Amino acid sequence: MTDHPPFMIPILLSAVATFLVRALPYYATFLDRLPKFLSKSLRLLSVAALGPLIFPGVILDYNQSWYAGLLGIAAAALFAYKRQGMIIPILLSIGVTYLALLL
Repeated sequence: MTDHPPFMIPILLSAVATFLVRALPYYATFLDRLPKFLSKSLRLLSVAALGPLIFPGVILDYNQSWYAGLLGIAAAALFAYKRQGMIIPILLSIGVTYLALLL
């Protein structure tokens, strides 16, 4: 082991905190007693919080081809809306963004 493990402590604490925030809604039994809309909203909150973290990077990471990330997100959103999947829209988004960056 090295003499520099203190950098691992904040990383591990962040990982535990992130896991708890995302896993808690699935194991919390009190959510079943809430109204259906509120229960579903609380269960989706951790996923919805990723949007503001990811979306600015989609636009700001590609200076010359700023539209590439938006095309990837649009393709993934349309496919996910029609097919209710997750893996294929992610792969589609990567592919569309890559192709847009090649043009």
